[in-house]
Amino acid sequence: MMLVRPGAPVLGAVREITMLLNPFTQTPAKLGVIGLGYVGLPLAVALAEAYDVVGFDISEARIAELKSGHDRTLEVDPNELKAASRLTLSRDEADLATCNVFIVTVPTPIDAHKRPDLGALISASRTVGRVISKGAVVVYESTVYPGATEEDCVPVIEQVSGLKFNRDFFAGYSPERANPGDRAHRLSTIIKVTAGSTPEAAAFVDALYGAVVTAGTHLASSIRVAEAPR
Repeated sequence: MMLVRPGAPVLGAVREITMLLNPFTQTPAKLGVIGLGYVGLPLAVALAEAYDVVGFDISEARIAELKSGHDRTLEVDPNELKAASRLTLSRDEADLATCNVFIVTVPTPIDAHKRPDLGALISASRTVGRVISKGAVVVYESTVYPGATEEDCVPVIEQVSGLKFNRDFFAGYSPERANPGDRAHRLSTIIKVTAGSTPEAAAFVDALYGAVVTAGTHLASSIRVAEAPR
């Protein structure tokens, strides 16, 4: 994996802009964040400090609202939205086709059996499968039970795309730690647990988040370990 640090520009007053290459495509990381709710939107805005990001949501009303500068969840204020110059908001799947990293942040509500309802997650995986290219990395943040990423989500991507897991594309997991309405504890200030489906994918996912999480990251030994209840 290569980190190229141009050196001159800075983020805020302290962090250098880092051009992180996707190690499997050897091209600059371009991110697609799928699901722009109270988890996905702040994540997309934060990541846009360091990367080109496509923020995708299936709701036309949600995209229109955000383009007008308003976030009804109140997680991101208008000035933050306006400052996110590297963030493109879209509900057009075609815009995701230019990405080589996908981060899925859709909700997984608890069902009647007190298990996460994976309906939105499976649907988002189908979306990824329709636009993914060889060398891409798909990171899930949604709350799931251990094994869900590799046993439930990845097979959907394989089926839809025709690509082979851990040969043509790779996976990662980083559990969301968002607490709605808590403006004191944001993405950058909470240690981020990361994991990947291969050692190289794990290192890449960890570096990806490390560029914007000033509190630091913790690289778990496997995706299943990172998925475990916390």
